[in-house]
Amino acid sequence: MDSNSVKSLLALQEIDTKIQEISEKIKFLPKSIETLHKEKESASIHFEQLNKKLKELDFIKKEKELNIQDLNSRISNVEKALEKVRTNDEYKNLLREKARAEESILELEDEILSIMEEMEQLKKTIQIKEKEKEKELTRIDEKIRKLENEERELSLTLSELQKEREELVKLLKPQEYSQYENIKKRVKTKPIAIVQDATCTGCYMIIPPKVFSELLKTEKMLSCPNCGRYLYYDNK
Repeated sequence: MDSNSVKSLLALQEIDTKIQEISEKIKFLPKSIETLHKEKESASIHFEQLNKKLKELDFIKKEKELNIQDLNSRISNVEKALEKVRTNDEYKNLLREKARAEESILELEDEILSIMEEMEQLKKTIQIKEKEKEKELTRIDEKIRKLENEERELSLTLSELQKEREELVKLLKPQEYSQYENIKKRVKTKPIAIVQDATCTGCYMIIPPKVFSELLKTEKMLSCPNCGRYLYYDNK
């Protein structure tokens, strides 16, 4: 392996490292964006629930108001009947019916008042929550835009790196590239290990003196007897 091949392999490893790092980032970005969309949906749902609660209270209030109307009609009918009553018992029964209706009206009015107070408080809460929701949605939208921009930029960078990689591979002999790829598949990390203090930085095993001595005399890459990675020692 000549010095040009060594340089090409080192450059290829550097590009592969960048490609792997960028690919990992791109891999997780869609999930992050999806999570933000769910947060946005959750914020909207919570606000909608408050409005739904307000509508429910208004519906209950109107039902009670209709009940009061019915009771007032009943009282009106009782009052008309009182004018035509013939017996004492009939008179007493009608008075009791009227009293019960009036008592029910008072209870319903208290309930309506309580509902109106709850509605008023809920309206204030909705006003506050609406402002909070708008701020939260703006914040989430901004984060989504940033992640989407990052995804586009990373994809563009990845495409450029892949083109650079293709050009580098053309500079290598098929056997050299095949060996590089085989090592990469096997070790799952960098196929080329820089030698430091007579140690392979891939497996962190001491390199046999004979192999290390040969590395010192040549610019060629040798294989680590332990992990099989290419060994590179910078004599400079």
